[in-house]
Amino acid sequence: MEQADWDELKAQMESPYGSMKLKCDNFEVGLVQTISHGKKTWGTLVYIDGYLKGIWLSCDNRTGEPKHEETRRFLRKVTRSVRSKKEIEAYRKVFGKRKASEMEATKFFTYDWEWRSFPALKKHLITNNKDISRLH
Repeated sequence: MEQADWDELKAQMESPYGSMKLKCDNFEVGLVQTISHGKKTWGTLVYIDGYLKGIWLSCDNRTGEPKHEETRRFLRKVTRSVRSKKEIEAYRKVFGKRKASEMEATKFFTYDWEWRSFPALKKHLITNNKDISRLH
């Protein structure tokens, strides 16, 4: 993809609404701007071959290893702490620093269709796909 195409995609992500279709290797990827009602923000949803399939969100939640090729190539990896900061502090008081650090290191992984950062989306697409072209 040429720089002008990336610039147009970036301009699209800086405002709500709009869409663009890309051809990434053998997949047709639709990028559609959406607005989150509660947070008053917008992001880019990734449609793969015209679909958002819930099965693509499945992964090994302990390691973050995706079960599907589409997940690895196009979806955003989300890392969450299993325990809250309040729980970690309580563990630190009761069991000590070492045990609390172990509890804090435990993470939960999942994937999401929505990207809020253009540089992150661009980097992910370039890293995980060999041939990217714009479809009209």
